[in-house]
Amino acid sequence: MDIRDIKEKVEYPGVSALADIFALQKVLLSQYIDIESLPPYPMDLNTKESQVWAKDFTGRIIEELGEGYESYEIMMSMFHQGIDEAEMIPHLQNFNEETSDAIHFWLELMIYSGYEVNHMLNWMLEYVDREAVIGLDPLHSWFQIAAAHVEQDLAQAGRKVPCRWVIYDHQLEDEFLRGGRQLGSNRRDVMKQYLWDITYHIQIARNTLKNKPWKQTEMMTDFKQYEDSMRKATLALFKFFYFAGFTKESIYVIYFKKNLVNQFRIKSKY
Repeated sequence: MDIRDIKEKVEYPGVSALADIFALQKVLLSQYIDIESLPPYPMDLNTKESQVWAKDFTGRIIEELGEGYESYEIMMSMFHQGIDEAEMIPHLQNFNEETSDAIHFWLELMIYSGYEVNHMLNWMLEYVDREAVIGLDPLHSWFQIAAAHVEQDLAQAGRKVPCRWVIYDHQLEDEFLRGGRQLGSNRRDVMKQYLWDITYHIQIARNTLKNKPWKQTEMMTDFKQYEDSMRKATLALFKFFYFAGFTKESIYVIYFKKNLVNQFRIKSKY
């Protein structure tokens, strides 16, 4: 079972979207805690045991983003070979599904690190004035912030990113096919840069967790650096979303549908 099997129409909830996503992830976590013997959240990131879990979540995020990018590379290869667009659709769907998996693990890392929607609201203030986001849809605001940064990045680099649609707008039957529909060598290069930015910043966050299982001495976590790196990783993640063609609606849809898939798999002991 995968996202394609979820036929339920998903309505974007508006201002509560980000809070809803966090709440839905906690429902899954309540079950994963028993299945994977996960600790309760939030974790004390000063302990060796908690740091092992945090590093594991970090690795899972990178793995899922890498698997999604592999599907994009396959579509690029198919495009250059002149293969019909219809044959690319399974890879396009996988690009979106793997991105959804990365979102799930990013949420788990956030929740276990003690970060909630209110932290993401405060993080926005590093990039915009409070008046620009107060009372608005936080998920939409993050996309706006990401859009401004992407356009600035491209302007500073003097880059143009021509592309060709994988499928045309009138053929888009579901939002889980929204991301990754634009192909082009320059576009691929920029996407790789944003994926590296995500990897780099969460790896810097990971590197603040100094209590290796084999170490005899205890080292306190630099929480300021950890949070700063997590904030930068979050911005990089949303820059990737925006550049890859996702919208706030499509991110909500692919998250919501994959959440239902995961709940089904848990109940069916998949």
